[in-house]
Amino acid sequence: MQFIHIFTWEPGKTAEIMEARAREEIPEGVTLINEWVDLVGNMVFRLIETDDPVALMKVGFSWSDLGYREVHPVMESKEALTILRG
Repeated sequence: MQFIHIFTWEPGKTAEIMEARAREEIPEGVTLINEWVDLVGNMVFRLIETDDPVALMKVGFSWSDLGYREVHPVMESKEALTILRG
């Protein structure tokens, strides 16, 4: 299953966040599909894939003390529309 992680931090913490990201190791069981940085704010958007709830918890836990996390299950619109039309 795919999840979008949205991570937001306070202004002034960007250097600390980038250092943490450089050291980060993605947990086993998680595939990082892509990652985007908001160029005008303090946000990172990350698309991951995992079927392991423990790995899902681990992938964002190390960031908990640095900012605010949101995690949302997602799927491509085309696939969702196919399912909804049933």
